[in-house]
Amino acid sequence: MTECAIDYRHFRDVLEGLGCPYISALDNESLRELLFKPGEARLRFFTWLISQISRHVDTELNSPVLTANVKDSKIQRLLKVTSGLGLCGRNDYELIQGNCSMKRQARFYTHTLDLLSAKSDIARDPTLSEDQNTTSLCNTSSRNSYTIVEELTTSPAFKDIFSTSLNIFPPSLVCFTKTGGKKSLPSLEKLEDRGSKLEEELACIHEKLAAIQEKHQAFEEMDCDRLVSHRKTLTNTMTTLNQMLGSFAECYTAEFKHWSDRPPAQLNDIGSELSSS
Repeated sequence: MTECAIDYRHFRDVLEGLGCPYISALDNESLRELLFKPGEARLRFFTWLISQISRHVDTELNSPVLTANVKDSKIQRLLKVTSGLGLCGRNDYELIQGNCSMKRQARFYTHTLDLLSAKSDIARDPTLSEDQNTTSLCNTSSRNSYTIVEELTTSPAFKDIFSTSLNIFPPSLVCFTKTGGKKSLPSLEKLEDRGSKLEEELACIHEKLAAIQEKHQAFEEMDCDRLVSHRKTLTNTMTTLNQMLGSFAECYTAEFKHWSDRPPAQLNDIGSELSSS
């Protein structure tokens, strides 16, 4: 992803809507450095962004137990929390540090900001608390899952999954076995008639292929020495043609171009009298 493909306006609008304290009075260049340039400023912004997802993130980032168990406290804690939220892998150090590609970082920011925007939209409902919002989301998810399962179980083809009947014929022969709603074996005469028709069709196809092969001879394989010889000949020919074109261009520039660039001659009054007489 090139820099021109990154929608900084979208990032700015979403971050301003979330109340980000780090983007006020920043132009696009400064915003680009904040988002993608490794450094302390990016780590502060990254920490704030992750802390907006859950109210427990700040506690985990400042946990003394976690600090004692990791060496690089800031990067490791951010990586542990971010991977625990499912936003990156457990070994995505470069993403946390900002040393990966802009395309990958922009994809991470887009995904994270989409999650924060969805959370912000839910939180705007003044009639529901945070626990009620979570319960409402769970109920909605449960209803959607129940609807999908109900549509699957009531579909006409669902009963075929648990069908105990066994059909020994392939689908191409099922039509021959259905007579009056009862399944029966095809007669020997029908099978022989069908076999003879297939034999005639195959013979006709074989004749057409033979005619095509006779009309259009296949390309004969050439040995490597002949191929190398033809390649050298073609290379010499193209080199000679290139030299001839260069010589013609020089000759045209020296001998003909100054004539073709001249404006057409204009006759004066005397010339007009002479041409009319």
